[in-house]
Amino acid sequence: MGKSIVDIRNMGDALRNTGYKNIESAVSEIIDNSVEAGAENIFVILREGVAASGRKVVTEIGFLDNGEGMNSDVLGSCLGIGASTRQARKGMGRFGVGLPQASLYACPEIEVYSWQGGVENAQKVYLDINKIKDGEQTEIEDPIQEAIPEPYASYIRYQTMLEAYDFSQSGTLVIWKKCDRINPKTRGPLTERLEFSLGQKFRYFIHDEVSKIKIVCDENPDAAIDIVPNDPLFLMEDNCVLCDPEEPKHIYKAGQKTNIEAPFELYTAKGTGTGEVEIPIKYINKNGHLATSPVTIRFSIVKNKFYDKTAFPNGDPGNYRLGKHAAKMEGISVVRARREIDFRRFDFYSVINKPQHRWWGCEIIFEPELDEVFGVSNNKQYVELKKVDVNDLDSDEVDISPIWDQLAATIIPTIKAMYAQNEETRKNTRTFDGNNNPSTEIINTVENDPATTDFDEEDEDVDVPSAEEVAETGKEELKELGYENPTDEQGTAFINNSVNFVYADKGERSPAFDYKAVLKTTVITINTSHKFYTSFLSKIYSNAEVKITFELFLASLIQSVRKTDSYQLVENDRLMTTWYNRLNNYISEQLNPRNTQ
Repeated sequence: MGKSIVDIRNMGDALRNTGYKNIESAVSEIIDNSVEAGAENIFVILREGVAASGRKVVTEIGFLDNGEGMNSDVLGSCLGIGASTRQARKGMGRFGVGLPQASLYACPEIEVYSWQGGVENAQKVYLDINKIKDGEQTEIEDPIQEAIPEPYASYIRYQTMLEAYDFSQSGTLVIWKKCDRINPKTRGPLTERLEFSLGQKFRYFIHDEVSKIKIVCDENPDAAIDIVPNDPLFLMEDNCVLCDPEEPKHIYKAGQKTNIEAPFELYTAKGTGTGEVEIPIKYINKNGHLATSPVTIRFSIVKNKFYDKTAFPNGDPGNYRLGKHAAKMEGISVVRARREIDFRRFDFYSVINKPQHRWWGCEIIFEPELDEVFGVSNNKQYVELKKVDVNDLDSDEVDISPIWDQLAATIIPTIKAMYAQNEETRKNTRTFDGNNNPSTEIINTVENDPATTDFDEEDEDVDVPSAEEVAETGKEELKELGYENPTDEQGTAFINNSVNFVYADKGERSPAFDYKAVLKTTVITINTSHKFYTSFLSKIYSNAEVKITFELFLASLIQSVRKTDSYQLVENDRLMTTWYNRLNNYISEQLNPRNTQ
């Protein structure tokens, strides 16, 4: 009598060593299936339990989608290793090992529910490694009709303050039970890792509104997180990192304020081209014939206004929030069927003593017909993109350059060119363009109209500076603000503004606002590190009209104080100092109220 090829009872541990790099990659595999099934909404539901140490940890994860669902035959085979339901070379599927392998990476017990034509038709299959070891489970049993268990049933029709979700018509629920290989184990850090990684891997599906992904903690579903694109090229207008040219040291998400934009742009050599290059890749197809398939390479580079010396006159831009996030996104993204499957340097460049490489981006895009050429792994974890010695090639491949060489001819010189351009950009400063602030324009109009002012512009006995003195003083002020080599015209324009607003990081201990009189202008500085700005202004500034109104309010107060008679100047300084201190104390109490009990 013959012997079984595989002794399944002794394969439990081997089945769980599935080769996934981390929990984010395993989670992504399940989401792949949901996207492939046409799901518009995908919930990743985290459930907590108590570990032996007594702390709360994530012990179960549910994946709920409203895709097309699986019929009984497909459901019955979905947990079998290698029993693929998708062999076509299109979309993200084909390999057929994703669901069981990814699940076993995280847990020993999996339940899958799926339904078509109404959730009341839901059927279930399961896989339990411990039962396999004990001989209790020897096969994937036929699906049985079974209702969706709580608490997942409560999400089938789910309402938030902004949106209603309906999973009742068709869909799938995958439950990872008794999770024992999740890292990090606690909900907060795990959520942060998933938000970062899923936003990067599925950015195109989210950006194109093909699928929405939400992370939900079952204990507090109102605090659910909607995954937004985490674009390593920093090009998407709905990316998780957007910037305001007036405040280049800060980053924002879409909707947090107005006047924010993507901090990078498509790279074009000397202003030509589109920032995208299409390369016809030559390869031997499965029939042994020479074939070609296009690969698109996209390049991005930081915008001058978020990198030059005007943006960061006194420090390294890499030390601030945009630079720190860019450091996490340094690398080359490989995208297969619009889903990122790898992100590394692939030996196209080195970062030794060159942290500036974070300020450009590169993306390689290909379709599944090139899977063998790129050496895509069966769990879509990585590609085999590396330089190959010609002596290691088969005789029939000698006339075809390896994929790395075909790409390197474009990627390597472009990276060098972008790096060199950024070095030049960092040396540059922008020029002062006069009055580009709506509030300043309004104030200039009012203060230059005698009918709307109730004070003299200058006392009669004050010496009026010459045009040369005005220009020189203005140029000195602009240099202090980080503008190099300002012209006489720019210096004069600066002084001729009744008010100039400056947003600057002055440190948490400095006042929320400060001002100084410079000839005819008042320079008002708003401290972007003060708690009044970080906790209040940065939030209301999402509305452009509100920002203008607040600037006008602040300027009206400061201008009124400044324009009083000269004998009151000392008292006015005391008044403003007292106001600064009181504002600081009030805001501190608001943010950190004292215990009065």
